[in-house]
Amino acid sequence: MKFLKAAVLLLFLTFNLAAFAAQVYKYKDENGKWVFSDKKPKKAKDLETVEYQGSKKGPLEPRLYIKEVDDGGYALVFHNPYFAPIEVEMTSTIFESGVDRQVVGANSTQILSQNLTKRPRLKYIWRIGEPGIRQDNHLYRLPVSSKQSHIISQSFKGRFSHFRRPNIYSVDIALSVGTYISAARKGTVIWVKDNFHIGGAKSYFLDKANYINVLHEDGTYAVYAHILHSSALVKPGDTVNVGDRLARAGSTGYSTGPHLHFVIRKNSGSNTRSVPFRFADNSGKIYTPRRGMKVDGIDKDF
Repeated sequence: MKFLKAAVLLLFLTFNLAAFAAQVYKYKDENGKWVFSDKKPKKAKDLETVEYQGSKKGPLEPRLYIKEVDDGGYALVFHNPYFAPIEVEMTSTIFESGVDRQVVGANSTQILSQNLTKRPRLKYIWRIGEPGIRQDNHLYRLPVSSKQSHIISQSFKGRFSHFRRPNIYSVDIALSVGTYISAARKGTVIWVKDNFHIGGAKSYFLDKANYINVLHEDGTYAVYAHILHSSALVKPGDTVNVGDRLARAGSTGYSTGPHLHFVIRKNSGSNTRSVPFRFADNSGKIYTPRRGMKVDGIDKDF
């Protein structure tokens, strides 16, 4: 399955997962630093185990449904549980041009079409955000809350998985399992998914990654992906500031190892695009992320 097809599937699927438990080991290495891993170490100091319980059902995602009204007619209704506007694009013969696009406000349910005499047949897709917004030239902080240095394993236009929309301008930061992920910019938490517990480099995992989306003032939004199962520290609707901890790093979904996939996206009016961005480090130095670059994490005390 190609990545683009998987991206479309993500718009339609609601995940219904069987209950499960995932065990993570927490211990100190030979240097006295805390390490999180799903593999039990042979020798370790202060070994602890943390068991994460999964829910039976995944979160309810945005959806369009056809409602029968009292007079025998029909109405098209869209439910948006996200804390961000959503553009809905519908294709059907009931529209004069064949296509109709409407924006549904954050965390709301809206009637898109009514007084329909027949139950319509249609296809639809949805995109997060107002269409055609212009992003500002904001500088982002590294979305990792630690006092250590980390390596950028893949950056813009990376050959492994950053060569197609909407991930062209994405960054992968290699992290140990359990490292705190923090907000790179102030915003509102749009949605949280942390109910999947495994990952791999097979097509099956393309739409399985856990993630947190955060809406910014300019209408763009950040995606923090591959987070550890049941590790989210925020919920939809929360306001987060730079450096606030969001979750812990994991390797869920399409992933070859624990890392954070970070990308800024916008609704371009015809599709979802990623946009280039720059980081500012702890000293205020501005840089464009590049593969192999060693970068310093931030802490709430910066």
